[in-house]
Amino acid sequence: MDARALGVAVLLAALGVAGGYWAVTATEDEPARLSAAEPVPGRSPSYPSDPEVEVLPDPRTPALEAGLALVPRRIGNRQFGAWLSVPVGWVRTDSDLVETKWEPQKAPVNSYLLRIKSVTGQRQTVAQALAQRLGALESTVAQFELEVEVEDTLVATYVLDGYRRLTMERFLELDGDGIADVTVVVIGRLGDRDGLLDLLERVSASAEPTDG
Repeated sequence: MDARALGVAVLLAALGVAGGYWAVTATEDEPARLSAAEPVPGRSPSYPSDPEVEVLPDPRTPALEAGLALVPRRIGNRQFGAWLSVPVGWVRTDSDLVETKWEPQKAPVNSYLLRIKSVTGQRQTVAQALAQRLGALESTVAQFELEVEVEDTLVATYVLDGYRRLTMERFLELDGDGIADVTVVVIGRLGDRDGLLDLLERVSASAEPTDG
């Protein structure tokens, strides 16, 4: 079993979704041996740690499905960018020169989205980029709870603008120089968990550097 498959198994075990998802995706003859990268417990108190924070009802759109059709797209530029596959038909919004967001057409606010960012210019290792992101996230949201932290990936829940959100974020190193190149982020509702994990894994696996 390769390192990526082991990382997926760790995430599945830690998130408690192994039953349905593993039945669809497992191809190995032997069960995963979870020894290389163990999840750590959340560093912040479980919610509701901020009882004064009002949590609004989620949009009632159906949960994000697994197995969406994907199409290759480039983010960033030829020097600081990458090719990744994103859901067919989702609308692209370029936040700036290095960050791009995709959402379904006419999706209500606070349902689910995919965000990809080129981080090569930060000149950080994957571990450094992950640690910095954790600190920034904790300092800007309410009721933060870290569910999983393994190697290049974090999974957490929090409340932002009145809505409880689930984020899964992975930092990728693409060209062998030890520097984190891209972060893939999927954000949604708690009920989108299975679809978010599927999307994170498939988009991350599709990542390739540009020609430069």
